[in-house]
Amino acid sequence: MNDAPLRLAKTVSKGGCAAKLAAGTLRELLQDLPRPEHPNLLVGHDALDDAAAWRLSDDVAMVQTLDFFTPIVDDPDDFGAIAAANAVSDVFAMGAQPVTALTILAFPIDDLPGTVLHDLMRGAGVALADAGAHLVGGHSIEDDALKLGFSVTGVAHPRGLWSNDGAEPGDAVILTKAVGTGTLTGARKNDEIDAATLEEAIASMRAVNRLDLDDALRDAVHAATDVTGFGLLGHALHVAQGSGVAMHVEPDAVPLLHGAGDTLARGILTKAHVSNTRYVEAHVAGRDALDEATWWRLVDPQTSGGLLLSVDPDAADAVLAAVRTRFPRAARVGTVAARDGGPELVVRAGAAG
Repeated sequence: MNDAPLRLAKTVSKGGCAAKLAAGTLRELLQDLPRPEHPNLLVGHDALDDAAAWRLSDDVAMVQTLDFFTPIVDDPDDFGAIAAANAVSDVFAMGAQPVTALTILAFPIDDLPGTVLHDLMRGAGVALADAGAHLVGGHSIEDDALKLGFSVTGVAHPRGLWSNDGAEPGDAVILTKAVGTGTLTGARKNDEIDAATLEEAIASMRAVNRLDLDDALRDAVHAATDVTGFGLLGHALHVAQGSGVAMHVEPDAVPLLHGAGDTLARGILTKAHVSNTRYVEAHVAGRDALDEATWWRLVDPQTSGGLLLSVDPDAADAVLAAVRTRFPRAARVGTVAARDGGPELVVRAGAAG
């Protein structure tokens, strides 16, 4: 009898948001498909936003998203919480409040004990409750590989929505969580780090991206996105392109999770590090001045990563202080500039803010 503890991440070949299809591949394959148009469709996928927004009335917009993936950590409770936090993040990134969630589950019932399923949903319930969302149902299938996610519906005032297209020159760029989940979870899966080294990353991934901002500070956020599988630069590119601006990122100001600096320096990477590089490299200036480990942190695929906020510079300090009450590793990581025909992304070595 095998008494070794179950390690969920070892049951799949790819885990978390690092298992996403490459952004460039998706764009190429889907670019000629028709795009829906309707006067009530406030946000679709033209600017690669995190969720869709549909106007229900003059005062209410419905925000919808869907996210699922394979295990990125070993403990079922942690995986459930991370999957839920990752799914509701898309709604928070739109400036909306999650209301309901539906489970999407593929479960290998012949290979995993039923207690795993119980613990998955217990962890998910904790995260959804923290987000203020209610689990109201779902759908499950039997499959060879465990997959878990949620379809989430939220609400916002139509004039209070955040999206990728509102960043303005002069804005401060704030990142709410440290990066490094891609390299760290890959390292743990292959036993290149111990479980203790992953603890901060797990706590960060479990944390839901709810920001306790008053109305004035919310209004100071001009654009927002969450940082997930395409890495910091991939998601910054979506804001830059959606807003017609250039995002200047200060690599030394980007916070790293405990242990991530070491694993990146050791070259512990995922396939997504490479595909994310291919996605952004034609749009970025300044890479030649960075060492390899610094570059990899900018394209490290995040699972349940932080929010990237483009904020009125006059309110940036107040927004950052409010964000740090929940996310103490939050930092100003750059600025927004007029593009003026140059690259959408600029990385500035040694320019820590």
